[in-house]
Amino acid sequence: MKNHVFFHRVLILIVSVSMILSLTSCAPQKKPVPQTSKSQEEQNKPPKELDELSKAVEKTEKALYEMHERSKLPLFIQQEEIKKQEEKQKKEQGGQEQQNDQESGQGKQSSQVELVTPQAKQVEPQLEIKQMKIEIERANLTQIEQLKKDVIELHGLWNAFEAKAVSQFVMQSSIEDFEDALNNLTKSLDSNNVFQGLLDVTQLYKYLPDFYLTYSSDYPPEIDKIRFAIKKTQLLGEKKNYPAAKEAVDYLTGIWMLTRPKLNKDSIDMINQIEFALSDLNKAIEMQNDTIIKAKTEVILKVADELEKANSKKEQKK
Repeated sequence: MKNHVFFHRVLILIVSVSMILSLTSCAPQKKPVPQTSKSQEEQNKPPKELDELSKAVEKTEKALYEMHERSKLPLFIQQEEIKKQEEKQKKEQGGQEQQNDQESGQGKQSSQVELVTPQAKQVEPQLEIKQMKIEIERANLTQIEQLKKDVIELHGLWNAFEAKAVSQFVMQSSIEDFEDALNNLTKSLDSNNVFQGLLDVTQLYKYLPDFYLTYSSDYPPEIDKIRFAIKKTQLLGEKKNYPAAKEAVDYLTGIWMLTRPKLNKDSIDMINQIEFALSDLNKAIEMQNDTIIKAKTEVILKVADELEKANSKKEQKK
């Protein structure tokens, strides 16, 4: 009898354990949070050397663009712009005393003007124009000298990234083309050619996106190629070099065809805007209408900025 009871208890114990194990195995298991994609994206983000290179290119482009745009203005406005820039630099450097000295000096000059003879007054406007030109030229040369230093720094940043580009198997042609464009920029600044320098720094944006393609970038890098082509079209249109502007737009059309499928569903309206603006831009170049070329390139640049925001991973996470 005792054996029978013992056997019965053991049997119950075995059945109970079996049921517990069965329930445990059937219970929904928490799936481990997939860390691989996030960690891979983190590991594959662009290196700091590439981001620093991009920022330096952007800084150089901005300075050259401001100089180029200023050169289109009347002399007296150019002079005012230069003075504003100099005053801003003085404030940043804490040069308030120098500014006061200049103001007191101007006061002395104004008191002396009353003593100038009528004959001298006739010559005065010509002297003022000449003086303005000298001041503008001096300011431009100072800026170019600073740009030359910036480009030397740019060469250093490029060499720092170049080794990483090779190790990441970036296309050799992109590496060589970027280096050629950087050398051309250096030569243009050596000869104090602001417009050609602006064209050369714009050309760098044709190859920079190729480096970002190797990494997990925030937005499709091809959008920067669109910006490159549109800015080049703008500059060539200004100089009435319509055949070269047409080549730039043909390149833009090809890049656009590659970029469009990579854009998300929120980009439909922007895609349509670029399609229409691109068609109008082609017609404007055929007609050689500078005003329409300027207008349509500005439209595409604006939409390119909107496309970047709409397709930014950072923006989508907000």
